[in-house]
Amino acid sequence: MHEAGHAFIADQNIPVLGKEEDAVDNFATILLLHYVDNGDDIAISAADMFAFESEDRPDYYDFGEYIDEHSFDLHRYFSTLCLVYGSDPKKQSNLLDEIENDYLKDRKEFCEFQFDSLSQSWEHYFKQTN
Repeated sequence: MHEAGHAFIADQNIPVLGKEEDAVDNFATILLLHYVDNGDDIAISAADMFAFESEDRPDYYDFGEYIDEHSFDLHRYFSTLCLVYGSDPKKQSNLLDEIENDYLKDRKEFCEFQFDSLSQSWEHYFKQTN
């Protein structure tokens, strides 16, 4: 779905402010959460892949990774989990428990806002294609 997001953006001539790679990560996650049965489980599995890929990283990144079009794997992990949590805070109440308590309440509130905001933005474009 990530690669389909690139195609959708190009086909619909959607302006992207920021990294297109982050935008299509969000596109794929929103599609899973809204339109695919058990999409939350699939999105969590995708997030877990990002976490797994970040485990082999040293404490620093190579220069090329700072100039790459993708965000760091660990950022992609938490961004995906944030959207899943925001989509259903009651069902996903423990999803963000690895975040330090000092940040957890604010992060959960942000994730709900972020899910709503991104859902509305993408729905605007989904409706235009019908």
